[in-house]
Amino acid sequence: MPKILEERQAFIESVIHDIKHISEEILWKSLNRKQFHDAIQHGITNLANSFNLKGLSEYRVDNFRADGRGDLIDVVWLADLRPVSVFEIDSSFRIKSIKKLLAVEVPFRFWVYYGTKDATFLIQKYDPKNIIRVVQLENIRFKKRKKHSKIL
Repeated sequence: MPKILEERQAFIESVIHDIKHISEEILWKSLNRKQFHDAIQHGITNLANSFNLKGLSEYRVDNFRADGRGDLIDVVWLADLRPVSVFEIDSSFRIKSIKKLLAVEVPFRFWVYYGTKDATFLIQKYDPKNIIRVVQLENIRFKKRKKHSKIL
């Protein structure tokens, strides 16, 4: 296991700092919500290299749903092919994302949230043991969608 993972709190603080830095770097671009999600997902996936880990996006989690079906985690970091960190990225409150993070057995779980509401209540309600680390990105502004005018 990489040394950085043994230094738990320093690792968490470094990851949160680096994700905020990534978001600041892509903010100057004129992006909509989906484009921002994809850009931050790509950035977090590549950030794994900084910690001598392998990053993958859209990682399948088996038997997550009540019906036994799987689902996808936005980003996972692997050490020796074992998941060690998982990331869900959302612009709104998604209880499903919180439940996915709680369902995966890994040392580190991060919820990257870039919505306008405070996420504290939701996390406290569904994660009373404080297992998930919230990376709340603030002051994110998105490009407005162009409205199509009707032609009569």
